[in-house]
Amino acid sequence: MNTMCEETRREANEKVKKTTREIQVLSILNMYKELTSKQIARYMAYRNYTKEIDYNHARPRLTRLLEKREVCIVGKALDRETNCKEVVYKITQQGKDRLAKGIISENSNHYTID
Repeated sequence: MNTMCEETRREANEKVKKTTREIQVLSILNMYKELTSKQIARYMAYRNYTKEIDYNHARPRLTRLLEKREVCIVGKALDRETNCKEVVYKITQQGKDRLAKGIISENSNHYTID
């Protein structure tokens, strides 16, 4: 792959505040209880967290939140657009606790979400 492409991709990735996106995903799941990644991405756009509906804003965060056990998979739902099954996510108590604190710890840095 072109080194210039790799550099710009890395720079864009570093710009994204991943912990902020995680809190946004948790707050949406807290409000709507059970959603697919596509539904979460739509709500992120509706709330102006993102400029457009892009599933890549939600899916990587959900993977990380699953690893941290802050969300869990509770089933499958049929996506009407694609006619395929999608995984349904739900916030766990651990995720609710993190959301309530509003303090995120990443790499020993603390950020407050207002």
